[in-house]
Amino acid sequence: MILFVLCITAFLFFICFNLLTSNKVLHAITSIVFAVLFILSTFFITINFHDHYGMHKVTHETSTNLVSSTDKGMNMLLYQPIGTSGKDKVVIYRNDENATKPSHTGTDKVENKIITINNAKAKLVTKTVKYEYNSSANRLWFGLAQKPTRVKTINYFYVPKSWMTLTVNQAKQLPAIIKEISGSNTDAQAQMKMAAEQYVQSQVKAAMMKNPKMTSAQQKALVKKATAEFTQKAQAEALQKMMPEIKQKLSQIK
Repeated sequence: MILFVLCITAFLFFICFNLLTSNKVLHAITSIVFAVLFILSTFFITINFHDHYGMHKVTHETSTNLVSSTDKGMNMLLYQPIGTSGKDKVVIYRNDENATKPSHTGTDKVENKIITINNAKAKLVTKTVKYEYNSSANRLWFGLAQKPTRVKTINYFYVPKSWMTLTVNQAKQLPAIIKEISGSNTDAQAQMKMAAEQYVQSQVKAAMMKNPKMTSAQQKALVKKATAEFTQKAQAEALQKMMPEIKQKLSQIK
């Protein structure tokens, strides 16, 4: 609305100032009135753009659960530092296990904070601060001049202690580090292999006692399932034991 007032008053001032010259009183009054209206319109448009006149800050908050940034079987949150200060970063995250590509935060007026929590579930809380019109009247007057604008966005990544927070370079080096550490302990590997065989045998024996008529195909499927269960559990336990050494090596990678 204010833009229309600006254009109309400018046009009427031009008409009155240049054409209504025969009647000096009318010429003076109309010229002054429309000049004042034009100046006021310009003033209000200026303070609307510069000082967000007629607007106020509003914070919008959204929350979503997080899953690991990668599908490598480990819970981790990845980020990429920006600049040399170390304060700015782009966080790479996923909120859906079925997502083929991870999402990432923006860089324009965006602040990312990674917070370690005791809870088991990771989540992302996004707070977006915007300038919005504080009344329908102000929206009517200035809506065409300036749309609601975003001031800043703050992303709070709440990550459990069991998660790893790594840079992209650290995540790339992680498999090699784990392989190096686990490969150096041959005794542990032999013990794990023996424990896996014992676990699988016990699972098959228990299943055979419940169902002595199990077919060969059923036994093979049970062996495969038991092996996968033990491997997953053993890897998780081994990873926890290696974690101090893994973190030490990761700290050397930027």
